[in-house]
Amino acid sequence: MKKVSVSEAFDMFKPEKCVFVISIDEKGKPSGMICGHAMKCSKKSELYAVALWEEGYTQELIRSSKEFVVAVSNKSLEKEVILFGSVSGRDVDKFKESKIATEKAQFIKSPLLKDATINFECKLQEEVRVGDHIMFIGKILAAYVNEDKKVLLNMGKINGERIYKEF
Repeated sequence: MKKVSVSEAFDMFKPEKCVFVISIDEKGKPSGMICGHAMKCSKKSELYAVALWEEGYTQELIRSSKEFVVAVSNKSLEKEVILFGSVSGRDVDKFKESKIATEKAQFIKSPLLKDATINFECKLQEEVRVGDHIMFIGKILAAYVNEDKKVLLNMGKINGERIYKEF
């Protein structure tokens, strides 16, 4: 076995799912990001967790609104995945720029992504500091699926470019 840095080992965790994490500001304007640190953490209690960089814009929105949507992407959203994963919502209105289709959620104000494979409406239950990230654990209030859609996976980088495939 070869010893490597933790960062190199983490980079080997591919493929990984590409999920949008969406929340709203105090005026109800949505913003979001792509998150690779996301997981179901309790099926019986219906909890989902995302770990977001402590200085990121989306974590500020979740902290203030106490809610978020997790939307699982697919191939039809690849351009949006790239945009949402490459610029800050502080600088760019990603929803306006991408013209991404949304739907009204049933229980929270953050929008669902109409063309996502899966959407979870989450009410913030707990937050935990984990290094330079904040893990937000959300109680899933509702779940939606587009049965004809697959899940987009981040396969890693080749020559500096991310490669995505559906599963």
